[in-house]
Amino acid sequence: MRQILFKASSKQLKSKYGECLISGDSLYGPKKVEEIFTVKTNIELKGKVTSYVLEFNKYANERTIKQQDIKRDSLTKQLIELLIKDILHSNPKLEFYKDLFVYKKEKKIESDRVSVHFYPGFATSFMETEKGNYLNVTLKNKIIQSDDILTILEDKKYKNKSNQSEIKEDLIGRSFKVTYGEGRKYRIDDILFDRNPKMQTINYNGKSMNLIEYYNIKYKLKIRDANQPLILVRNKSKSGEINNNYYIPSLCCLENLDDDAKKDGTFMKLLAQYTKLEPTERAKKTDEFITLLEDPEIDKKHPERLSAKQKSELYGIKVKPLNELFTAYIMKETKLVGGGNKPVKTSDRTFNVLDKKNMTNWLCFYEKSNYDDAENLYNTLSKSSKAFGLKIAEPEWIEMQNKSSAKDWTDTADDYIGNGKKDYSFVVFLLGKNDYLYPQLKKHSLCQNGYVSQVVKVKSIIKKGALSVCSKILLQINAKLGGISYITVLDKDVKDRKLMAIGVDSSHNRKRTGANGRDYK
Repeated sequence: MRQILFKASSKQLKSKYGECLISGDSLYGPKKVEEIFTVKTNIELKGKVTSYVLEFNKYANERTIKQQDIKRDSLTKQLIELLIKDILHSNPKLEFYKDLFVYKKEKKIESDRVSVHFYPGFATSFMETEKGNYLNVTLKNKIIQSDDILTILEDKKYKNKSNQSEIKEDLIGRSFKVTYGEGRKYRIDDILFDRNPKMQTINYNGKSMNLIEYYNIKYKLKIRDANQPLILVRNKSKSGEINNNYYIPSLCCLENLDDDAKKDGTFMKLLAQYTKLEPTERAKKTDEFITLLEDPEIDKKHPERLSAKQKSELYGIKVKPLNELFTAYIMKETKLVGGGNKPVKTSDRTFNVLDKKNMTNWLCFYEKSNYDDAENLYNTLSKSSKAFGLKIAEPEWIEMQNKSSAKDWTDTADDYIGNGKKDYSFVVFLLGKNDYLYPQLKKHSLCQNGYVSQVVKVKSIIKKGALSVCSKILLQINAKLGGISYITVLDKDVKDRKLMAIGVDSSHNRKRTGANGRDYK
């Protein structure tokens, strides 16, 4: 709300304070104003106009931006970052996503199945180092899918109720951008298949109207499908009140890549041409950042505003590239060795596992409706095991009734694992439409009862690549049991450098808390 008020009253503020910035409760400007200054402005939100009176206290203190100030004063560091962002905001070639800024001119990247708009850009941060204070510039990009969300819903056959649960799982938590107005970004909290633009009404300019009427009046837009579902976005006010906002899928596009795009090898190779750059090309593009701060172009939509170059000169900011050499070591391809001391490549689909663990004594839980899927899982695991020299025997089957609760599953697991009659090596939970049980089952396995578990989703083993999926499942289970797939063999010249090799397990799950209250981690 502060930003909305600042934007609405910016003309009055600049007449008093000059080029000024706002951050939190503070207003920064180049002039010392010794008296209290009052601004009156009107704000329109959701069709309702409200009058505000803003009162700004007189000049409080000042900051002189010098290099030595940064180490002593975090406020000066914050101010410099604000000034840099304000300069970039004056460049009409850029658009912004919080701390990320990208070129408005995009590159369309597409294969036979995937099409996206690719926006190259940057992220910056001001940092202290042993040698001084530097502006760190990182290449970061924004990807917007070409198809609107309604097209994606239609491809997933959203009108079929049996598909709606899976669609929600795929889309809830995803970020999207609206295609009208200023193209703002939001996060999907739910897909409302029981609502549509004709049904949903809002108050605009004191009148009650449905969304079709609203978009026609406000943005001169026509909705191509009046019966399409709605996207729900929840906003929490400072008072804790939850506000529901509704968006029309045909006017929204998803950000970033989905799983289907990542599986498209042709598309990913095309994308890699813009994301996986050689060091010299990366350095060249990073140096382009300086030209953005020195761009003399004036925003044609707002000719009264200063250019990026004028802002830089006004603030006295000059950024120069750091031309400093450093020593690097290019490692040779890491050698991997599996069973029988035979070399292994990461591209190998079959190899002899170095250290194999017993997979002959295990449990498999499944719902009654997934009886055939459970049998298919074991048969595919058995077939995959031959490629790695692993042995897996048929499990002890535990059939659960459909729609059994998480407690039913965990209590049953306790009955088998905790009775001491038989020592099971591991437990596999096969989940179909009840995949929402995953967090509770993993918590029970890892935190409460301490047994080795593997959760498998039915949809992952009924696809064309089921054999590949089951191969990975086998290697995961073997590792959880203490086995080793292969080891790395480093050259002597690498070992002599006292190199520390660090493995990182990174999760990129886009979902946080879903509309149903489940917590994704």
